[in-house]
Amino acid sequence: MDSNNKKKDILRRSLLIAFLLACFAPLSFSQSANALYLKNGRRVVGSVLALDSLGDVKILTEKGETLTYPMSDVSDINWSYTVKQTGAGAIYRYGDKFRWLRNDAELTDRDYERFFDDDLYHEYVKGNNLFNIGGACWLYSFTCVVLSVMAFDPNGSQDASFYVSLGGAGVLACLGGMFTSAGKKHLNWVERTFNEVNAAGNQNLYSSSQLNSVKLSPSLIMSAQHDLALGATLSLSF
Repeated sequence: MDSNNKKKDILRRSLLIAFLLACFAPLSFSQSANALYLKNGRRVVGSVLALDSLGDVKILTEKGETLTYPMSDVSDINWSYTVKQTGAGAIYRYGDKFRWLRNDAELTDRDYERFFDDDLYHEYVKGNNLFNIGGACWLYSFTCVVLSVMAFDPNGSQDASFYVSLGGAGVLACLGGMFTSAGKKHLNWVERTFNEVNAAGNQNLYSSSQLNSVKLSPSLIMSAQHDLALGATLSLSF
């Protein structure tokens, strides 16, 4: 009888321990670590082991590697870096958004909350805003081109509106290129950093430079005669 009670007691304790582990397991995804920010734009996450007299910093990475960097190559050290949950594979940039490589699905708000730390999310927001400002500049530039065409006098007598519209189109096109390029730089950093940290075991890391700029998706559309017809959606990314 005592033996049965002991077995039941052990079973109850085992179930209690399993329950507590299940409850507190998510905390392991938010453990504190250190992060080195290098001047070349790279981030190294792990535990700083030493800062020696020569000005070098030694860090044990999440992969178990011990790396040493001269302090002249380090721009900043975050001593209370929060490690987020590991991502479910590699991502790639498509325009101003990100998609999962495994199924080509766009990342949701929940994905950003679970897998992006503060650095990644801030860079994503910054890059997204710059990219969209650049897109708006391109759109207004195209509008100015249309206005200049409408104001064009084939007889050669151009008024001020033609030159203002044409000049505005050029200025806005330059601004669009600058903002778009800056936005892509931030977004590409997010892609590269996320894949290095969270998808290091994935053998097929995807690079934005490999992304096709045109995607054609078949779809069904309704014709003017209310008949179904086969159509297509063309998506451009740059």
